[in-house]
Amino acid sequence: MSIAFVIAAILSTALGSLAVALLSREEKGLRNGVVVGSALLGMILVWHLGFAIPSGVYPEISLAIASLSLKLAVDPLGLTYGLIASTLWVFASVYSIGYLHGDDKQKQYFTFFLLSAGITLGLAFSGNLFTFYLFYELLTFATYPLVVHSGTKDALQAGTKYIKYSLVGASFILAGIVMLAFGTGGILDFASLPTALAGLPLGRLVVIFFLFLLGFGVKAAIMPLHGWLPAAMVAPTPVSALLHAVAVVNAGVFGILRTVYSVFGADLVQSMGVRPFLLLICSITILMGSLIALRQDVLKRRLAYSTISQLAYILLGAFLLHPLALAGAILHMIFHSTLKIVLFFSAGIVAEETGYLKVSELSGVGRVLPLTMGSFGLISLGMIGMLPLSGFWSKYYLLRGSLVTGSWPLLVVLLVSGILNAFYFIPITVSAFSGQSELLPRKRTRLVWLMLAPTLVLAILGVVLGLWPGLTWPLVHAVVNQFFIL
Repeated sequence: MSIAFVIAAILSTALGSLAVALLSREEKGLRNGVVVGSALLGMILVWHLGFAIPSGVYPEISLAIASLSLKLAVDPLGLTYGLIASTLWVFASVYSIGYLHGDDKQKQYFTFFLLSAGITLGLAFSGNLFTFYLFYELLTFATYPLVVHSGTKDALQAGTKYIKYSLVGASFILAGIVMLAFGTGGILDFASLPTALAGLPLGRLVVIFFLFLLGFGVKAAIMPLHGWLPAAMVAPTPVSALLHAVAVVNAGVFGILRTVYSVFGADLVQSMGVRPFLLLICSITILMGSLIALRQDVLKRRLAYSTISQLAYILLGAFLLHPLALAGAILHMIFHSTLKIVLFFSAGIVAEETGYLKVSELSGVGRVLPLTMGSFGLISLGMIGMLPLSGFWSKYYLLRGSLVTGSWPLLVVLLVSGILNAFYFIPITVSAFSGQSELLPRKRTRLVWLMLAPTLVLAILGVVLGLWPGLTWPLVHAVVNQFFIL
C-alpha cells in the first residue's frame, strides 16, 4: 500500500504542473491554490511514508522497459531526501506567490516549479540506477526554465552554463552506468549492487567510482566543478533557494551518497584506497568556498559560495565511512537545507523592499526590516555552528566522526571554516542593526507577507531543531542502520 503513496506523491505535483499549464493566465487565484495544494499534498503523502521507518518494511515496485527496469522504492536515505524536498517546496510555493505577484510569466514559472517538485520526488524514490539517471536528467531540463525565467542576457548565459555543466556531468554518469552494467551482467538495483561489484577488478571499480563522482559532483558543486552555481544567482530568489537548499545541489549530494553507500558500499570504497583523496577534495572545497564567500559583496553570491562550502561538509561525513560521520552528514543535509533557504528568502525580501543586492549596502536595513534581518542573523548562527541553532549538532557529529577515524587534520578544516563563516555572516547582521541609514521601504508591489511568513516559520524551525535535535534522530538512525551493522 505504501508504494501507492510514492506514486501519488510524484503525480500530485506532476499533475499540478499540468493543471497550471492548462489554466489561463487570468486565473491567478485558482493557479495559486493549485500550486500550494499540489505541493502540500505531495508533502503529506511523503510524510505518511515516514511511518515505514520504525517498521523496517520498505516497499518497491518495478516496470520492465525492454531489458531495463523502471523501479521505485522506499528506503531511509531516499525518504530523507524526499522529506526535505517535499517539505521545503511547500514553503517555497507560498514564498513564490508573494515574490512573483505582478510577474507576467507566473504561468510558465509555476508549471516548471511543480514539475521540478515531482521529478525531485521521483529521484528520491528511485530504486535503481536507471530510474535514478532518468529523473536526474529530467531535473536538469525542468529547472532550466526557472534559471532563465527573467529572460535577460545574464539569465540566458547562466542557463547555458547550467545546461552545459549538467549535461557533461550526466555523460560521466551514463558512462559509469554502462561500465557498471557490463561488469555486473546488467544488475542496477541499489539493493544488489555492492555484492555484484565485489568481484570486479580494482582498477575498473576505481574508474567507475570516479565517473560517478565527477558526474554527481557537478550538481553537488565540488570544486572545481562549481562554476554554474554562482552564475545561477541571476534566477528569481525562490529559484535560488531551491537550487541551493532543496532540489539541484542536494540531488548531486544525494547522488554521491547513493554512489558511496548504495552502489559500492562503505567496505568496498574503503578497500579501494580512495578515501584520503576524497577527504582532501572536500577539505579544499570547504575552505576555498568559505574564503571566496568572504570576498563576495553581492549577497546572493556570498550565499552561493557558502553553499558550496557547506555541501562539502555533507560529503566529508559521507567519505569518512563511519556511522558517526554519516549521521553528521545526514543531519547536515537536513539542517543546511532548512537554514540556507531562510537566508535566501531573507535576501529576496531585502532586494524587493529596498532594491539592495550588495552586502555593502545593508547598513541600517535591519531597522527598516527587523523581522527579515533578525531571521537572517539568527539563522546565520546556525550556519556558523552555534547553539541554539540546528547547525551545531551536525557539525558536532562530523567532528566526532573525524576524531574516531583518526582524521585529525579535518578538525582544523572544520574549525577554520566555522571561523570563516562567522567572518562573512556576522558583520552583515551587525551592520544591518547598528549602521546608519535613511532608507525608507520602497512602495510594495508584491505580497511581501507571503514572503515573510515562510521565512519566519522556517527560522523558528531552525531553533526548534537546535533545541530538540532528537526530532530528526529516528530518520538519521534509520539511514545509518541501513548501511552499517551497529
